[in-house]
Amino acid sequence: MITDAGQSAVTYRPRASLRMGVSLSSSLVLASVLGWVMTPVRVRDLFTPVQVGTLLFFLAIMVALALGIGLSYVRADEQGLRFRNGIKTHQVPWGEIKAIRYREGDPWPFVLVRSAVEQRPLLGIQRSDRDYAERCVDDLRQRLAKAYGTDEAPEA
Repeated sequence: MITDAGQSAVTYRPRASLRMGVSLSSSLVLASVLGWVMTPVRVRDLFTPVQVGTLLFFLAIMVALALGIGLSYVRADEQGLRFRNGIKTHQVPWGEIKAIRYREGDPWPFVLVRSAVEQRPLLGIQRSDRDYAERCVDDLRQRLAKAYGTDEAPEA
């Protein structure tokens, strides 16, 4: 793990959430296909195109939600943080970051932004990854401290 903000960029991804999202999505799609194939033809013929489209729409929503969390990431480089939470990507320079908050019981860390009174979740680091998540947050705090020219990162 890189602990120097000036050395190189690093990207963190949720491990357990990605595995869970992929396995749940594939299980859901396979179960849906199997359910459709096992449904008698006379019953399938009763479905209108709009009803089939609605079922496919909800299937796509479920898969997107499951994969959206699993495909989130946090990238730290010399300029700051770039992170994707679901479908929205944020870019925050180190100078705009007040602290990285990761309290006991938090499902993921939060970046506290200076310019606005807000905090943004870092879904790319999940508590379900246990020690890996702790190491990722420690590394981000060290990078933040390095960006501010101090030895210790501010904690919220």
